[in-house]
Amino acid sequence: MTLTPLLEPHWMNAVLPEIILSISGILMILFDAFAPKARGAMAPLAVLLLMVAAASESMVAGGVFFGGTWETGALTQIFDLVFLLTALLATLFSREYLRREQIEGGEFYALLMWGTVGMMMMAKGLDLLIVVLGLEMLSICIFVLVGYHRRIAISNEASLKYFLMGAFATGFILYGTALFYGACGSTKLSDLANFFQTADPHNPLLTVAFILLMAGLGFKLALAPFHAWAPDVYQGAPTPVAAWLSVAPKVATLMALVRIFWAMGPVAQHAGWMHIVAVLSILSMIIGNAVAIAQRDLKRMLAYSGIAHVGYMMIAMLTVREDSVAAVAVYAVTYALMNVGAFGVVSMLAKNQNDPQTLDDIAGLGFRRPFYGLALSVCMFSLSGLPPTAGFVSKFYIFKTAVESGHSTVALIGILTSIVSVYYYLRVVYFLYMKEGGEGETAIDSGVFGVAALTISIVGILLIGIYPTPLFERAGAAARALLLGQ
Repeated sequence: MTLTPLLEPHWMNAVLPEIILSISGILMILFDAFAPKARGAMAPLAVLLLMVAAASESMVAGGVFFGGTWETGALTQIFDLVFLLTALLATLFSREYLRREQIEGGEFYALLMWGTVGMMMMAKGLDLLIVVLGLEMLSICIFVLVGYHRRIAISNEASLKYFLMGAFATGFILYGTALFYGACGSTKLSDLANFFQTADPHNPLLTVAFILLMAGLGFKLALAPFHAWAPDVYQGAPTPVAAWLSVAPKVATLMALVRIFWAMGPVAQHAGWMHIVAVLSILSMIIGNAVAIAQRDLKRMLAYSGIAHVGYMMIAMLTVREDSVAAVAVYAVTYALMNVGAFGVVSMLAKNQNDPQTLDDIAGLGFRRPFYGLALSVCMFSLSGLPPTAGFVSKFYIFKTAVESGHSTVALIGILTSIVSVYYYLRVVYFLYMKEGGEGETAIDSGVFGVAALTISIVGILLIGIYPTPLFERAGAAARALLLGQ
């Protein structure tokens, strides 16, 4: 057997960011092993390596590689940058947190990098097996990172919960993949697309395969009713890990779903499979926002908020078109900035990590620490979809594409649930500025890295909210190139 047909010209450039991140993870572990006294330099080194990986995106050759199983292009570049941005912000927030908890180690940053490689594989894979491999690589990193605070029982419990439920979800994905393979004889998305051109939309085997695949990927997305793990895992995980987990894996799964739904083409519409997606989206928006109202723990509130936001993004997935794919890309960028920023402020609350971080812990914070109060307020305004923030324009884009695609009812439910969410987001702002802190005020453990991360989040949220045109145009052109090429 010769590998020549699978190694197209410029194949190494097609995986350049993945190579850099993989080697960088190894370097972080070696640096920790051979220079333990220089641990203070690990976070700056990790930031530098992530920036090098981001810079390498400009050198990535667009096209299809490795025998039609890997694709790079403008849209995958946007998603790669979202993955790297999320990892960068999580790294910046992690430095003070890990030092305060005395758990800093090179493996933490290495796992973040390797998890990012898994996401990139999911986003670029043109074969279901590549998507599954990327998903498993990501999942293994998540298992370890969630339980990274080994001395805390709640962290170990969260890791075990994610591991057990993730194993079941992976089984569903593999079983669904096996059924699709049994139906068309291939796991390549191009072969699946050809098969679905003439497939019987009422074939029960295909319907079962789709349901199993959506159940597994719905777990990774924390879509209702597959969301039960999210609040417990977010609460138990180190807060910077929860910030990363709340955004990046979901964005990678959405990109994989874009390719899968596009391959299924008209069969998905005729078979009524998109009705299943619509139900998942509606359940996520309603349950996520309704339960978030009852939460006083900030991490659990943001977990349920994240369930609702995935529901919003799934609205655009009901019809895979140029504008809907672009809307998902825009939402992914804005969601990374505002959600990681919100978790970042929570990660700075210097208190026992066995105890929940509640609304009372941020009472009066807006006056005691004005910059952090401003940062959390901006993130809350954006998450609620208030202008002139990035959250407003991204939600507007999502709802607009849904109405134009004929999904007005789902869009209306999304708008109504988004209005409901304003209550619990603004409740955070109320506690920041309208409530006085108690005697045992929780201090903010800040640092230059945390300030830099929050500055990136604030500037990004306001810049996209005030001047969204460049991002919209780039996302639209990238989505057009992707769908025309498939």
